[in-house]
Amino acid sequence: MSRVHQRLNFTIRFMAFGVLPLFAGMAFAEPNIPGVSSRYDTEGMIEDILEAEREPIRRQEGRIDDLEAEREAWNRIGGYLASLEEAASGLFGFRNPFSDRRASSSDSDTVTARADREAEQRRTTIEVEQIATADVFQSHPLPEDFEVPSGRYEFRVGEETAAFDFPGGTLQEFAEAANRRAGDLIEVRSIRDTSRTRVLVFRSRRTGAENRLQFKEDALDFALESGVLVEELGVRFDVSPTPANTLLDDGDRGEAVIVDEELRVGPTASAAVHTEEIAIEDNYLLEIELSLINFGKPEHEEPEPPDGPELPDLGAVELDDVRVPFVDSLLEIPEWVPPEPPEEIEDLEILYVLSDGREIALPQLDDTDDFVRIELPVGDLAEQFEGLAVRNRNTFREVRIRDARIIDPDRPGEHVPNVAIEEAGDAVFTVDGVRATRDTNEIDDVIDDVTLELHGQGTVALDVEPDFERIEERVIEFLVNYNDVMTEINILTRTDRSVIDQIGWFEPDEVEAAEERLGLLQGNTTLNQLRSRLQTIMMNPYETSAGNRIRLLAQIGVSTDSRQPGSGLDYNRLRGYLELDDDLFEAAVRNEHRALRDLFGRDSSGDGAIDTGAAYEVERYVRGFTQTGGLLATRQQSIRSSIDRAETEIDRQSERLSRREDQLRREFGEMERAIDSMEDMRRRLEGLQQNQ
Repeated sequence: MSRVHQRLNFTIRFMAFGVLPLFAGMAFAEPNIPGVSSRYDTEGMIEDILEAEREPIRRQEGRIDDLEAEREAWNRIGGYLASLEEAASGLFGFRNPFSDRRASSSDSDTVTARADREAEQRRTTIEVEQIATADVFQSHPLPEDFEVPSGRYEFRVGEETAAFDFPGGTLQEFAEAANRRAGDLIEVRSIRDTSRTRVLVFRSRRTGAENRLQFKEDALDFALESGVLVEELGVRFDVSPTPANTLLDDGDRGEAVIVDEELRVGPTASAAVHTEEIAIEDNYLLEIELSLINFGKPEHEEPEPPDGPELPDLGAVELDDVRVPFVDSLLEIPEWVPPEPPEEIEDLEILYVLSDGREIALPQLDDTDDFVRIELPVGDLAEQFEGLAVRNRNTFREVRIRDARIIDPDRPGEHVPNVAIEEAGDAVFTVDGVRATRDTNEIDDVIDDVTLELHGQGTVALDVEPDFERIEERVIEFLVNYNDVMTEINILTRTDRSVIDQIGWFEPDEVEAAEERLGLLQGNTTLNQLRSRLQTIMMNPYETSAGNRIRLLAQIGVSTDSRQPGSGLDYNRLRGYLELDDDLFEAAVRNEHRALRDLFGRDSSGDGAIDTGAAYEVERYVRGFTQTGGLLATRQQSIRSSIDRAETEIDRQSERLSRREDQLRREFGEMERAIDSMEDMRRRLEGLQQNQ
């Protein structure tokens, strides 16, 4: 029995003998307030008693700590198992890496590519003549304090339009407003080219020859004012017919004349429009406005026979009443034959390019009575343009031309950029010799299931093949997650410190944390069974397309012991960790990737569903732990229930201890008052004895 309990029992016995009632009603000096001015350390005695009676609470708190540690351990195991399950399903599911394709380019600065899973394994030669470009225009240098006027600024790129209202402001403020309000279509940058001036750079966000950057409304006025654009017809050379440059050459029946600046070449007539020698590029066009007037074949009337010569009657000679006629003339007059109607000639090959003394035929024209404007390619016919010839061999048509000019189609419109840093153009390239054009550098419709990215001029070889690197990464990821599970099981179920020492990849903080978990679930049958089952799955043989050549993971370099024979015992191999023979594994990936796929997941029944393989078996087994309502969830629920019961018991014990504390304070208070009373009585008795 403790001294506190002894003292308490003495006081109770003392009171029971009736000593305290002897002094009832007597005065007391220097009163004590129990718990405040006590001379007997009652607080310490009460605390000692309560501390002794807190033991059940401490036991429950310790149990909760153990349960929390166990719950954390199962959470950790659950996390590792979930990662292993995900990595395993990734080796045989729909997104398995064995069906992935990778497109590799011999020159990534020219072409890169992405291949879908359905892409055909092949090599393709791609030659890039030019990449697709966008319009990039620059203004004149403008003063730093240049004010962009207020107005409505509209920009058009191809068929798309963006417009915004600008209240007026600096060049930088205008650039910010344009990017904020029209940034999907254009980018505007304000660049300080000198310490006192800035230039604006307008960049279209669409590539392709059809996606020209155009300035509309107040944007056009500002572009002209700032020098982004200058006025120009967009026509390189004018070859319209005039009396000064047109050589008229009448035919047999027709005529060629100029009427109101319009060249008219009648049936069977010819004419030529001469110009100064013009150097033309491949893309130049002859733009011409013409009309082919068909008079129609006139109705043919049979002519009357013409008056012709007649032989006179030679008569006869009479002699003695005998008449002797003269012999007919030996000259025969031919019979009159009416003339054939005029020949009708239909020939729409009418226009010719004059170049280096030659006439080069342009494509045949379409029949039209009204004036139409057409464009005919001339750049690919000749390097020099010296004029245009009109050869109208038609018998009932008249050719009329009132405008003709050589144009550069890449510079249309009435305004052109003053400084074009880059001009919009299509990508031009060949795929295995077949020429193609696109308005973008990202092209997904030339090679099936392959997306090309054009970056520059050049020739590349593009190979589409299995993504060997991804296969290696996914298999290694699976093995790493497997080893993580084995490592954690060994730490939780073993007490030997060497388990941690043999883990060569742990950082110091991980080693310290592992030491705290060492042996926490020692002897747990669930974890031991989990380890044993996973090891069996990874050692089992599986049917593959390679037959006996590849049936085991060890045959592709995955095993619990990748050492050379005779290298001695390594306890790591007894822990169930998997190792990788890099050379053997890499060779299997590149040469046997189909068998590798079967090894991890295979449809053995032909019903389209994977039903065997190492990854398939691991995923199926682990799913029993991780799924909703699985073993881990059940274990966690059980631990949670135990923690709840322990907490309930702690609450009950705490409430009991609180009541006990109140009781002790009352009893000790009464004891102190009794002792004080007896002490006062003792002093009184001593005083009476001294007075006698």
